Amino acid sequence: MKKRLILISLQLLFLGTISVSRNSLFAYTFQELKNAMFSNNPEILKLEQEYVQSNLDYKDAVAGFFPTIDLQVSGTYMVNPPVDALYLNVDEILNSISWPSGIKPQTGNQYVKVFDGMENTLYQFQLSITQPIFTWGKITNATKLYKQISQIKQTQIYSKQEELQIELESRLTALFYIEKILQILEEEKEYTERLVQVCEDAQKSGMLLEQDVLEAKIKAKQLDIAQQDLTEQINQQLLELERSTGLENLTLEKLDYTFDEEKYLQILDEERTEMQKKAISQDKLSIKMLTQLKEVNQTAEKIAKASVNWKPDLALQVSAGYGGSRFPLVEPNWLRKDDYSANISIGIKTTIWDGGKKVRDVSRKISETTTAEIQKLDACATIKKTLSEQFNAADVCTMKIEYQELKIQTALSKISQAQTIYDTGYGSETDVLNAKIECCNEQIEKEKQCLNRASACIKINYLCNGQIAN
Repeated sequence: MKKRLILISLQLLFLGTISVSRNSLFAYTFQELKNAMFSNNPEILKLEQEYVQSNLDYKDAVAGFFPTIDLQVSGTYMVNPPVDALYLNVDEILNSISWPSGIKPQTGNQYVKVFDGMENTLYQFQLSITQPIFTWGKITNATKLYKQISQIKQTQIYSKQEELQIELESRLTALFYIEKILQILEEEKEYTERLVQVCEDAQKSGMLLEQDVLEAKIKAKQLDIAQQDLTEQINQQLLELERSTGLENLTLEKLDYTFDEEKYLQILDEERTEMQKKAISQDKLSIKMLTQLKEVNQTAEKIAKASVNWKPDLALQVSAGYGGSRFPLVEPNWLRKDDYSANISIGIKTTIWDGGKKVRDVSRKISETTTAEIQKLDACATIKKTLSEQFNAADVCTMKIEYQELKIQTALSKISQAQTIYDTGYGSETDVLNAKIECCNEQIEKEKQCLNRASACIKINYLCNGQIAN
């Protein structure tokens, strides 16, 4: 029995180890996060539904080329039909005829039924077909307009996907550098805790003043505040990732991402004039969308011009109908009764005068087309300005990083010097700890500048390439 319990305990321990190892190894890659974002992000889902609706509008516009077929059927049951049976007096009929003498027949006031009266049922059938013949291109341009709108909706989806990719890359990069800063803070915290302890011991022996101890405690408290701020930033970034991707309970351990700094630094070495041309090329989705918007306004302008006064629309209408007491072809002698009808009509509709509304509508569409062109030019100028700002920001960050590297080398030299003096018995441990704390601060500042430069490079890549570098 005891051996069996030991065996079961070992099996449970083994299974628990496997479970822990699986959880520790599982992490979302960038591609997996991006796929989850494209599948679950509310903004993309909303744009996709708008694209579906725009396709339906386009199909409705295409249907305008084809005839409209309408069928009307009605059936009525009359308890008391309005027309009763009709009878004729035979004598009256005979008297109306000029008979030869002695030949006139005798009837004896008899009556003959000539109409049985209306039946209790009445049916009406009406089938009409309406086909537009000539509309001055309104149907053609309307179809083109809705097709262009559908293309804009599709471009909006791609543009939003690019935007969210950049947002995802930026958040993951921020988490990458914040985690590095936290690691440095952990190391610095060890130095400050040791510094507080050394200062308190020195104060007890009369080697330091209380002010020195308080200053050491202030440094330690500043680190606690910095750690708390960074932890809050991490939580906020993770919550935003959860909202954007639809994933739950994200932690740093569940993110498999490392920022490839060298890959992005290559962007800064490229020819900037060529980068600027790429940023405002027609292939860029932002520029392409504005071009499509201009084309939509131009098409709307054509429709407005085709709708001005004295431009009639022509349509053909063919209708066939039947009305009788029974269904068609079932009623006796239906052909002789002539209860059916067939009509062919040509309709013309135009506006003669509307106070100039349609003419002003043409001018309005022309103005909107001009506005779209102005928006495109303004967007190009804004992109150029933003690109220049990001290049300058990246260059400044590079200089600051080089500056920090020099300060780190100096701090390392101070640590070595203070350690040597301390080892010889002439220095104090506080000097060594202060030098190490200073070195940690310089490293943190460098990581901050690396994060700023990474953000600038990501924006440059988005403006020029419109996608994340592979």
